[in-house]
Amino acid sequence: MLLSPGHPLSAPALALILTLALFVRSTAPASFFGENHLEVPVPSALTRVDLLLQFSTSQPEALLLLAAGQTDHLLLQLQSGHLQVRLALGQNELSLQTPADTVLSDSTTHTVVLTVSNSWAVLSVDGVLNTSALIPKASHLKVPYGLFVGSSGSLDLPYLKGISRPLRGCLHSAILNGRNLLRPLTPDVHEGCAEEFSAGDEVGLGFSGPHSLAAFPAWSTREEGTLEFTLTTRSQQAPLAFQAGDKRGNFIYVDIFEGHLRAVVEKGQGTMLLRNSVPVADGQPHEVSVHIDVHRLEISVDQYPTRTFNRGVLSYLEPRGSLLLGGLDTEASRHLQEHRLGLTPGAANISLVGCIEDFSVNGRRLGLRDAWLTRDMAAGCRPEEDEYEEEVYGPFEAFSTLAPEAWPVMDLPEPCVPEPGLPAVFANFTQLLTISPLVVAEGGTAWLEWRHVQPTLDLTEAELRKSQVLFSVSQGARHGELELDIPGAQTRKMFTLLDVVNRKARFVHDGSEDTSDQLMLEVSVTSRAPVPSCLRRGQIYILPIQVNPVNDPPRIVFPHGSLMVILEHTQKPLGPEIFQAYDPDSACEGLTIQLLGVSASVPVEHRDQPGEPVTEFSCRDLEAGNIVYVHRGGPAQDLTFRVSDGMQASGPATLKVVAVRPAIQILHNTGLRLAQGSAAAILPANLSVETNAVGQDVSVLFRVTGTLQFGELQKQGAGGVEGTEWWDTLAFHQRDVEQGRVRYLSTDPQHHTQDTVEDLTLEVQVGQETLSNLSFPVTIQRATVWMLRLEPLHTQNPHQETLTSAHLEASLEEEGEGGPYPHIFHYELVQAPRRGNLLLQGTRLSDGQSFSQSDLQAGRVTYRATTRTSEAAEDSFRFRVTSPPHFSPLYTFPIHIGGDPNAPVLTNVLLMVPEGGEGVLSADHLFVKSLNSASYLYEVMEQPHHGSLAWRDPKGRATPVTSFTNEDLLHGRLVYQHDDSETIEDDIPFVATRQGEGSGDMAWEEVRGVFRVAIQPVNDHAPVQTISRVFHVARGGQRLLTTDDVAFSDADSGFSDAQLVLTRKDLLFGSIVAMEEPTRPIYRFTQEDLRKKQVLFVHSGADHGWLQLQVSDGQHQATAMLEVQASEPYLHVANSSSLVVPQGGQGTIDTAVLHLDTNLDIRSGNEVHYHVTAGPHWGQLLRDGQSVTSFSQRDLLDGAILYSHNGSLSPQDTLALSVAAGPVHTSTVLQVTIALEGPLAPLQLVQHKRIYVFQGEAAEIRRDQLEVVQEAVLPADIMFSLRSPPNAGYLVMVSHGASADGPPSLDPVQCFSQEAINSGRVLYLHSRPGAWSDSFSLDVASGLGDPLEGISVELEVLPTVIPLDVQNFSVPEGGTRTLAPPLIQITGPYFPTLPGLVLQVLEPPQHGALQKEDRPQDGTLSTFSWREVEEQLIRYVHDGSETQTDGFILLANASEMDRQSQPMAFTITILPVNDQPPVITTNTGLQIWEGAIVPIPPMPSGE
Repeated sequence: MLLSPGHPLSAPALALILTLALFVRSTAPASFFGENHLEVPVPSALTRVDLLLQFSTSQPEALLLLAAGQTDHLLLQLQSGHLQVRLALGQNELSLQTPADTVLSDSTTHTVVLTVSNSWAVLSVDGVLNTSALIPKASHLKVPYGLFVGSSGSLDLPYLKGISRPLRGCLHSAILNGRNLLRPLTPDVHEGCAEEFSAGDEVGLGFSGPHSLAAFPAWSTREEGTLEFTLTTRSQQAPLAFQAGDKRGNFIYVDIFEGHLRAVVEKGQGTMLLRNSVPVADGQPHEVSVHIDVHRLEISVDQYPTRTFNRGVLSYLEPRGSLLLGGLDTEASRHLQEHRLGLTPGAANISLVGCIEDFSVNGRRLGLRDAWLTRDMAAGCRPEEDEYEEEVYGPFEAFSTLAPEAWPVMDLPEPCVPEPGLPAVFANFTQLLTISPLVVAEGGTAWLEWRHVQPTLDLTEAELRKSQVLFSVSQGARHGELELDIPGAQTRKMFTLLDVVNRKARFVHDGSEDTSDQLMLEVSVTSRAPVPSCLRRGQIYILPIQVNPVNDPPRIVFPHGSLMVILEHTQKPLGPEIFQAYDPDSACEGLTIQLLGVSASVPVEHRDQPGEPVTEFSCRDLEAGNIVYVHRGGPAQDLTFRVSDGMQASGPATLKVVAVRPAIQILHNTGLRLAQGSAAAILPANLSVETNAVGQDVSVLFRVTGTLQFGELQKQGAGGVEGTEWWDTLAFHQRDVEQGRVRYLSTDPQHHTQDTVEDLTLEVQVGQETLSNLSFPVTIQRATVWMLRLEPLHTQNPHQETLTSAHLEASLEEEGEGGPYPHIFHYELVQAPRRGNLLLQGTRLSDGQSFSQSDLQAGRVTYRATTRTSEAAEDSFRFRVTSPPHFSPLYTFPIHIGGDPNAPVLTNVLLMVPEGGEGVLSADHLFVKSLNSASYLYEVMEQPHHGSLAWRDPKGRATPVTSFTNEDLLHGRLVYQHDDSETIEDDIPFVATRQGEGSGDMAWEEVRGVFRVAIQPVNDHAPVQTISRVFHVARGGQRLLTTDDVAFSDADSGFSDAQLVLTRKDLLFGSIVAMEEPTRPIYRFTQEDLRKKQVLFVHSGADHGWLQLQVSDGQHQATAMLEVQASEPYLHVANSSSLVVPQGGQGTIDTAVLHLDTNLDIRSGNEVHYHVTAGPHWGQLLRDGQSVTSFSQRDLLDGAILYSHNGSLSPQDTLALSVAAGPVHTSTVLQVTIALEGPLAPLQLVQHKRIYVFQGEAAEIRRDQLEVVQEAVLPADIMFSLRSPPNAGYLVMVSHGASADGPPSLDPVQCFSQEAINSGRVLYLHSRPGAWSDSFSLDVASGLGDPLEGISVELEVLPTVIPLDVQNFSVPEGGTRTLAPPLIQITGPYFPTLPGLVLQVLEPPQHGALQKEDRPQDGTLSTFSWREVEEQLIRYVHDGSETQTDGFILLANASEMDRQSQPMAFTITILPVNDQPPVITTNTGLQIWEGAIVPIPPMPSGE
């Protein structure tokens, strides 16, 4: 019984809850992560169940508890967020479930109490009795397998199919019959409730490694697939995302490989690998986007994309399993190892170490709460300095129990504890600021104000000024910039609270679609007043930024360029490959596309409504390919689109459409071979053609133009209304051939002595282009089995007649009358009878089945007619006889069915009704009767489309007739009322059934038919002008007036040009005369005269005027004004003319390509002549296969002029033409677009070097410094445009004067070509003294493909003299010293690299020499090169003299540049060396008295 939620608990249940509640308080929760479980042994039979579960989870599907036996079981699980309890006891099973409005997967804690005892099961959720049920024939619960908590483990039992996924969440308590099921825990079930289970999608995913993994619902890429996230890591190699496909081993894999992002797609046809060049393993946040669809694979890092286009690999991948993030499971590792994409063998299970934030799959934001499975994960991201510490590899508890303070990036500032002795204002102080979110519009600007960062204390009382509260931006926002209107602050990213008050800081959003962002601010105080030390160190604050979405306008995207090529007189779908509607805010269902500026003949239609123009359609119709462009002749109309989301519309976007003349080429024509009497399919390998269509599936029609002699060409119905029968045909499409629905059937019954050949003469048509006299031979192998007897069958309906050997008997050609035994001949039914059934032993025979000669002999083959007519009828069936390897021709067996005088006879005569009128339906028009009865009831199967069938009585006019009788027809009670539409016929399907007793088989008395009504048109519409153009005529001349200038239409059915008569009024500036008799003025003429060019206008008088025309269709009249403008004679060829030709192919130049406009009276195409004055460069003009340089307008009208491309890779060609008609001349340029077979080569920057310029002088920008090339594009067509100019100079171009002898001039330039660079005409002119460097940036485009943007060119300004620096040095007496830096050096990167840089010795040393180290015998040097200095080959050698100093002077010289340095003098200090022995110079002796002491005198000064 189901009790209401408010039902009071029973006493036992209430006691159980109170008892268990006391027990719960002493238990600790446990965390289950989607792959873990606990197995708890219990008695094999439970006599009662007292269960309490407390759980919290965000998963709508989760298995909570399973008590498992062979068939008995107790299962508690969440399904779609509702709790389901399933109890099976023997053959009995009951189910309890919480109400539909109670959702338990809301991450909050829920208490479930289940009591099973005394034949009752009672379920309580959160203290409210939800459900109870009686257990019939209650018995013990036999659970020998035990209890499973959180998952079913490895159990594989039948009743476990379709159960919920393992639990990912917390079990706060699990108690069964007083036993705690959560103790003891296993290593993979952790104590405590992990923080990640309650983390929202704004909390990052922390991967602590090395076994971290998160599994999410499968990533679908059917339409397209997108992964987006912000990645922070230092891992050089780690998996990021893996999605398995079907069982064939397909997958999508994204990882970090050698510090860069890599994506791998395996789709059966081969492996596609894509690598991004932006490094990501630097510990900094990087925005990552992975996009895949059937057209391309793209990886974007920090908005720098790398993409590859589909080469057959990126078809749809059916996802299987989960999307793995940050790690791999065993199966994924095996996939990658098989494709040699796995990690090193020793690190097969390595995972990402780092953080993923802002994670979204296909635009849906996901977080840890949405994961199906997690392993070693943490909620939030650690700051960079802590993120890669060793403890991240410890057990999970280190993360599941972390306090919020451990993740300051996401939390409020750490509370400040003031030191003792501070002013009273800091009592109970914890933080300086109260933060409020900053609200900004998407793409807008918002000021950072006081209310966003309001202080928590009185700054005046704390002796703090607003200018002393300093903010520093520690981490900027991801989708915007904090701009500071303070000098120098933008670089430092620092500002004060006073700047906030003065509105100096504002946040500028970048327009992205994310609705939230944040700034990390470090706030410190610089005051000398006593403040807590934490304020001097600084506090970290998170400033939330709330982004209010703005509806961005949609836009039109042309994925392959805004040019569409279509074959003339064909149609082409406007699908996503042509153009797309894109809106970041709206799905495709909300977008509407409008066609702008269309003329009366709109070339766009809906596929299901041909002939009806479409000017507005949905995005879904566009994506489904339901919108088609239909070309009906003449120049193709360009299409201008605008897309709207209901609130905003895009700007107009124009798709240029070019119609090219179809070219048909035979691809296969092998003919066909078959046996006489058999059929053979015509396949593409036998017959097919190819066209010059570009991205268009065109309709190719084959028509049989000759008479077939030996067989029939047949086409099979496509099913549905057509059925699948084979029908004779004289026309078929190539698509029918590709689908195997065209065959040749040999029907010739004649005997031939040799094989025959049927020559099918075919005509191939594409659009209005035809290829005639295509011969397709069919060789027919002659038959050798013939009919000895073929006698018609005579039968009477409904009798059944037997076919015997008297009707059919076959024989081999060589055996004649004494043929083989009957059982070897088999009669194969090629076409069954249509008015009856051919039966074999009572079973109907259909096409392809057979009977034997013995069946005929035994009378087992019968025929019974199924149609009934009052007159005799004919039926037949076709067959051929086989006796392998022999066969017969195709025979037709005639059957004569006698007439039945009792069959109903139908009278069905056409009813004539005037347009908008009515007609009486009488027995003269419709009547069914038979010999026995005229009582028939008619049932109207479908009401007429253009009128109504009503009762003639005025009272019954409003009621449509659904049935009537012969009596109603005899008395004229029915009328058909036409609805006055412009239609000429209508029809009424009906079924007539015989009424009354004894009617017999109702099927035989039923007559089906269609009653037809012919509508007689009524002239009730006035003529309407459809063409009105200014009529241009040469002043004083004449010109034919045609329907190209003025024309009318009449909505009446049956309208013709001859019925419209035009009458002209008085004409003061000319006359209208007959073309064949110019002297005879005419005042009345028909529109047919205009179309046949029989009306001539002759100008005289004023140059401008209006001609009044009165138009009449015989009953209605209308007035029109024709504007006439006379001027000097002119010729004009439309500048928008263009021609699209396939590479290496041909294109027709006709009047649609070269559209001539003139006011001359030109009546023949031979009067206008074209002459080629320049070009073409990559092809030639042909007429009748011969090269020509001149042609006439007649050649254009006949389509005789062809442009033949030479197969080069140039995507464009031009030819200049002069046009002449008598004395009038003009010129034009025809642009030829080449549709290349392969993709267009991109622009390539092949030379990009620094440019050196001397101060105050000009430097040529050379080709070896800056060069951009593109395959098959001339340098003159590659244009550079100045994006940002240089600051210290100008770009100029050398221009020559008007005369060859005149001096050239230097003109400032904003754009120039690669050819100008190659010819040395582009210079940089330095103009600002003191500036030693400069730069400018360029954009490069060729008009073909994507441009190159933002090419930065660096310049270095050089001094006008060579910067030679020298240092004095010392050398020991007689010693040497190598001249090398830093003793001698030339500063800067430019001059030392000059190959001809030499040093000249202006003054050599006096007491030594400059020598080469390897050639000292050459003596002192007068010159040496700088390269020899760098190679340390030059040295100074002292001559050993007793001198103290020496010196020499050098000059650096670059003669090829005419640059020298200042003379630089070296001063050399000679260090003396004690290298001479002493010499006695005076020895005169000394005489003294004995014992005396005499000093030795010094040597006299004079000696």
